[in-house]
Amino acid sequence: MNDKQVLVVVEIRSVHDAEALKAYQAGARQQIVEYGASVIARGGATLEGTPAFGPLMVQHWPSEDAFRTWQGSESYRPLRAIREACADLRIAVIPLV
Repeated sequence: MNDKQVLVVVEIRSVHDAEALKAYQAGARQQIVEYGASVIARGGATLEGTPAFGPLMVQHWPSEDAFRTWQGSESYRPLRAIREACADLRIAVIPLV
């Protein structure tokens, strides 16, 4: 069991359907609160390196297990299908020190 608090960083690499992505984001924001997480930052600008980062969002989760529970939940399943159809994302889980 991993009960250490984590940050989850989401990078939007490409968008295939902007309207569907907006619907996904609204649903996901509501659900992450229900699972005990919060969005603590969004946006960002690349200062060094190429290629540039896509839009970023940083979430604070009580644990990696909580994040993975949400990702595997029945309530998230329809949102995951929307996400996978409308955008390509990269997601990183970073333990807090």
